[in-house]
Amino acid sequence: MKYLVGIDEGTTGCKVAVYDHDGNLASISAREYPSYYPREGWVEQNIFEIQKNVFDACREAIEKSKVNSNDIVACSHSNQGITLVLLDEHGAVVRDRTIGWQDVRHTEMLPSILEKISDSDHYKIAGMGVAAYNTAILNWLQKYEPETWAKVARCCSHQDYFLHQYGADGYFTDEGCANFLSMCDVETAEWDDRLMALYGMDRSRLPIISHKPGQVVGTVSKKVSELTGLPSGCKICVGGLDTNCSALGAGVVNDGDNLLIVGTAGVSILVSDKFVSDPDGRVTVRGNPGLNNWQLYIMTNTAASAFRWFRDALCSLEVSVSHLMGEDPYNIMTQIAVNSKPGANGVTALACLQGSHGRRKNEKARGTILGISLGTSKADIAQAILEGITFEIRDLLDMQSKMAEIKKIRLCGGAAKSSAWCQMFADILHTKVETTVNPELGGLGAAMCAGIGAGVFRDINDAIGKCVKIDKSYLPDEKNIEAYDNAYSRWNNAYETLNKFY
Repeated sequence: MKYLVGIDEGTTGCKVAVYDHDGNLASISAREYPSYYPREGWVEQNIFEIQKNVFDACREAIEKSKVNSNDIVACSHSNQGITLVLLDEHGAVVRDRTIGWQDVRHTEMLPSILEKISDSDHYKIAGMGVAAYNTAILNWLQKYEPETWAKVARCCSHQDYFLHQYGADGYFTDEGCANFLSMCDVETAEWDDRLMALYGMDRSRLPIISHKPGQVVGTVSKKVSELTGLPSGCKICVGGLDTNCSALGAGVVNDGDNLLIVGTAGVSILVSDKFVSDPDGRVTVRGNPGLNNWQLYIMTNTAASAFRWFRDALCSLEVSVSHLMGEDPYNIMTQIAVNSKPGANGVTALACLQGSHGRRKNEKARGTILGISLGTSKADIAQAILEGITFEIRDLLDMQSKMAEIKKIRLCGGAAKSSAWCQMFADILHTKVETTVNPELGGLGAAMCAGIGAGVFRDINDAIGKCVKIDKSYLPDEKNIEAYDNAYSRWNNAYETLNKFY
């Protein structure tokens, strides 16, 4: 039997999974790693900490799988949103602390960029407005760290950086990562001269864009094999941005399919056979590699990461109990929320702890909890945070539905592990919500890319047919809808009001 390794390198941690050629999970290993917050609005990570955890998780997953490593024929990578790794002419990392995709320090550079191009013109070329993502970090580095910038010979997304670390012959990225760099023409999926000039870049410092899911770009060396457990000669295949890999792993590839990813960020991806633009320039449009259709993409800066803040700041007792019980602390936290009720007894939470990125784009927005009284319980706060995250996702869907019809919704990420939260999504969205057997879809999507590259699967549809399995369907509970609609109205009013002050 042939096996595939999918490496899902996320923002707060990584998961490495081993799958057989039918998409059945043989083993999985996970690691967490920290982010650093040196100033308000700044988010950094150490690329070497991430890499060590990825390699260690890879080695552990392969050991746990009990498979003969020589039967592992290919690996691929799913990576977090655009966090740039800067290399010098020798390929060495210039800045150990990478500036994370949640970082908002770049906003001060936007006025100077908008003097050179209008937001609408940027959207026409790139499929996204100016600073839809934080590529202006490059401009910030050029201004505030010129000594660092002078050493930069290559600018990597985590896709091309990690593929090269595994042994790729050069630097290759996927269309999704290239799109997020804001320097790519959305229709040709190639680097655009005008956009590159805005951010002080040129082709020589950017990776080759792969237009073929699973393209083989190298093989694992003996040295990397010792560090990761991947066998020497294992094919290294182009994967994708975590959201693209998750969409593939969920089988969300046809017109009207929608995927909600509730991970560090909250993401909504709607597939459309037609190229459509958002008249407000809020919804990103990008090509869907290998499928000849389009993704309508929009996100929030925080989602499950807001719930993680709740865990770390207010749930130390629950975390301690979870360790004693061998239970996931998030399961205990969602069970706490069940002791409240729809509408959270009047408590409203805005979960935009690191700026608002949806309808009300405002990088200065911060999380807020309103409506607390002497009768408010911890369960009400937990329920309000879950509702606030879900309301923001509903807001994204309302925007997308004006561009194309939403026919089917699948849910993945941390929320998909909780039946209570899945039911909340169905109630708040007023529609059926499906989950898949494997809720961790980034790694599965990466493994599917690896299988396509290694010839285990004929193409994307063959991979989906063998690997994607629906687990549960959640239908709206009519008795909850009115309470959630009232709470959603309250949430919108709070958002609109507070947005005027920041």
